[in-house]
Amino acid sequence: MADRAPARRSWLTSFVSLLAISLLLASCGGGDTATGSQNDESDGGEPVVEALAIFIEVGCAECHGEQGEGVDGKGASLQGTRMIYNAFETRVRNGRGQQMPAFSEDEISAEEVSILQEWFRTH
Repeated sequence: MADRAPARRSWLTSFVSLLAISLLLASCGGGDTATGSQNDESDGGEPVVEALAIFIEVGCAECHGEQGEGVDGKGASLQGTRMIYNAFETRVRNGRGQQMPAFSEDEISAEEVSILQEWFRTH
């Protein structure tokens, strides 16, 4: 009979490695990298209310619609954005040519940009 110990050790090592990687990835969570919080409360929770208030107060809803659904001829839909936070903040700060104005830190804080980005990413 052939010795199966090396094959068993190899399988066990692979299994333990896969388990460790899975646990590591699970512990990373889906929180917001800027604030470390999870803002996915699509059921109308506080983060959604806060995001909507910011969105309307700053004036974004005028072109992007009340829920960020987009308005033909004005602003694109922001729902389900795949933009990472840095790209989203850059777009907010720099605008987009004649189509979108730039917003300073005085007009919308980095924390508010983070709240909006997280809302649209999950919305």
